Amino acid sequence: MDLENFRLYTTDDFILDEEFREIVRESDSIDQLKELLENLPEKRAEIELAAEVLRGLQVKAFQQSDVRKKELWQLINQSQKSKVRFLYFRVAASLLLLLGIGSAIYYSTLPKQMDKVAVAIQPSSVNATLILADGKRVSIGAKQSKVKYSADGSGIMVNDSSSIAQSAESNGLNQMIVPFGKRSFVMLAEGTKVWLNSGSKLIFPAVFKGGKREVYLEGEALFEVTKDITKPFFVKTERFTTKVYGTKFNIQAYDQDEDYSIVLVEGKVSMSSDDQSPEVFLAPNQRATLSKGKAAFEITTIENTSYYTAWVDGYLAFNNEKVPNVLKRVSRYYNVAIESELDADTEKIYGKLDLKDDLGRVLDGIAFISKTKFEKRGDKYVFLNN
Repeated sequence: MDLENFRLYTTDDFILDEEFREIVRESDSIDQLKELLENLPEKRAEIELAAEVLRGLQVKAFQQSDVRKKELWQLINQSQKSKVRFLYFRVAASLLLLLGIGSAIYYSTLPKQMDKVAVAIQPSSVNATLILADGKRVSIGAKQSKVKYSADGSGIMVNDSSSIAQSAESNGLNQMIVPFGKRSFVMLAEGTKVWLNSGSKLIFPAVFKGGKREVYLEGEALFEVTKDITKPFFVKTERFTTKVYGTKFNIQAYDQDEDYSIVLVEGKVSMSSDDQSPEVFLAPNQRATLSKGKAAFEITTIENTSYYTAWVDGYLAFNNEKVPNVLKRVSRYYNVAIESELDADTEKIYGKLDLKDDLGRVLDGIAFISKTKFEKRGDKYVFLNN
């Protein structure tokens, strides 16, 4: 055993280490585990938790109900909020994803110039780009950029360090284009806050004029809209329009996805798929989904909106999510090509995935916990059944 190396390990490091997994798997390795605990007393909590997780995976007949899994997830959330860590619940992707495996587990249209100014999102782009109404482009190199507009729209602060001026008299539109692998925060002139996820685009005026506020979204964004009963706020996507009544909500509208969705965190919104469709209203903790080729929204109640907004804080959360869907979100976040050749009955994931800088560690964790494997083919990763 490489004790010096183990001294640096976290719980997820132990779970992903083949030598440690072998020690836990083999019944005649009890002495080795005991020796490890005796030599690394400062790592006792991490070792015991990792061992317990790995033993749980081996119990083939043990099934957790959905109710029990939700109870466990709520327990973890509560323990995190109170800063009480039971055996250091602060572990990374491997442990948190493990909690959700379904088998043996441990526990009003925009201006016409929209079509003319819209610029396609380039997945290969390096930097986020702010495009002003006069065509000026501002490249922003930070992984998470921050753009704030002054109240009259004439001043723009980028990453709290550089200032840009533009004419507030122009009726043109600004664009914030966020490539895959980057994220951005935009505060509009009237105070509305918008968090843009990877591979997203927001089109908006420097300052809202007239009797309404309208923006266009492609991709995913969390909105926190400033309330103004005299000037309603609209978010337009390719498939539906959302009317906002002062609220906080998440829209997922990637053109390549089959489903567009909106999750209401607080407040009130309505959606319509076209000018002839009636408004469909959402209450907090509800999700509306519009599938490609359909005109009717499917409304569901969700217990925890953080599953859909957690990306803002640097992690992804899943509720019985299919592994290919997880891979799609990870692919966007890291700007890498990830494909799935998994069977339809591959285990689903319930839990939370910390987004680390080391993509390899994240993929290793997903593969181990979902009992799959992956290989690199050229410049892409492909997940396969074991």
